[in-house]
Amino acid sequence: MARPVVHKTAEAKLQASRERHCRHYAKDDILKRRRVLHSSKKKESKEAKKSSKELLKAVAKALRRRDDDESESESESDSDDDSESEDDENIKLDNLPECLRIIKDIKDEMLAMIGDDPCKFVEGVFCDYMKSFPEDSSPGDISIIESLIAKVQKILNRAIPAQDQILNFCGVSPGSEWHAADSVTCFLRTVLAYLEDIEGLIFLGGVCKLTLAHSMGEMMYQKGLRI
Repeated sequence: MARPVVHKTAEAKLQASRERHCRHYAKDDILKRRRVLHSSKKKESKEAKKSSKELLKAVAKALRRRDDDESESESESDSDDDSESEDDENIKLDNLPECLRIIKDIKDEMLAMIGDDPCKFVEGVFCDYMKSFPEDSSPGDISIIESLIAKVQKILNRAIPAQDQILNFCGVSPGSEWHAADSVTCFLRTVLAYLEDIEGLIFLGGVCKLTLAHSMGEMMYQKGLRI
């Protein structure tokens, strides 16, 4: 895959940022299409289930090195996320210090939930999903992935307005605070893309395609691609 475009001028960076934000605000259409695709997906055939079960067992053996004690704090963090997001929505972004404070709070929240390595985080999510498969070849718990997609998207939605205001205050000149805000939103977009890559493989190709892509190292997080 080709390397990401590196924008060398302030005008190019500004235009690229605006294009990314336009894609973000148009994402509702993509989510609607995904829901339609999800609702219209037919059941897998018996042969596909048998082969997927064998692949699942092989992948599960390879992934059993992880511990199972990472889910206790999830319910506690959900209520905190809701209250924090409501507070941020009610804040007027009419001055630079307030925008920078919001970005800092979001970065702290992001690092507490994800850590500093998005690939390692998503590998853990993938492991949790694989462990959710029952012995009778029934589907795994897709809500493990969907709930995290919703959570990361929610944090990103809070960060983008603050970043836009920082852009208006500071521009994109070297040393501008906008670059720090951009690093936070790019990190969140990268995690979101990794999770949506897993979800897309499940919806479009089923578990067989998911496990095959994982075994071949073809998933986005395995390649370490960054947004």
